[in-house]
Amino acid sequence: MFEQEIIDIVADRESGSSQLVERIQGALHCLENSPPDRRQLQWAFRKLRHIDRSMAVVHHLLDALEPAIGPGFFESSRDYERRWADLPRRVAARLIEIRNWDNSHVLVHSRSGMLREAIKRVTAQYRGVTIWQTRSEPGGEGQVQYRELLEQGVAVHLIEDHQVAKLAASMDAAWLGVDQYNDKAFVNKRGSQHIVDSMGSAGNTTFVLGDPRKRVDTLDFSSILFEAVPFTRDTYLIEGEP
Repeated sequence: MFEQEIIDIVADRESGSSQLVERIQGALHCLENSPPDRRQLQWAFRKLRHIDRSMAVVHHLLDALEPAIGPGFFESSRDYERRWADLPRRVAARLIEIRNWDNSHVLVHSRSGMLREAIKRVTAQYRGVTIWQTRSEPGGEGQVQYRELLEQGVAVHLIEDHQVAKLAASMDAAWLGVDQYNDKAFVNKRGSQHIVDSMGSAGNTTFVLGDPRKRVDTLDFSSILFEAVPFTRDTYLIEGEP
């Protein structure tokens, strides 16, 4: 049922912003066989606006589609989806080109559709890649991504967040998703600053997998689950283009 799916999406505290966008688009697809119901769509957009503002890509979708509510809504929705659907592949392609990832150990944090796509494509291209997934407290959604990676056949280990500093020297890189960013800093799940600091102290780079929809002028986020991490010489932003 469309209404229940919207309520469940708003309540989702495990999925990353790209995954929430996929869920929203999937819910909208369920309505395509009938003319747009203006009231139903307006209700859905009001509910979806309760999603934390740190999820910039979600609000980019809402900002793009809410003005289109009307006869041409589903055409606008399909146009938006076509424009952005290939972005994770392009980000992953840039990551693949940066270096030879054969036999690399990579630290990842939280749960992110962009991250999973990067892991899928890099492990298909290079041999012997091992992923080290944090549990990602509070919330522990890293354990969900750990199970998803296992199901994909990825060589992955689940670690506790407090183990990051001890393991950083044995990692080749860290890959982080991002919920929003500007020229100075990026916002991601709490614990990201500790990862960047630990990797930098070990002489390793943290790669931040960006999305132009998440670039903002002013960072706006809840500090309960998220934190702003300044870009430094130890971080490398990979930003896909639409």
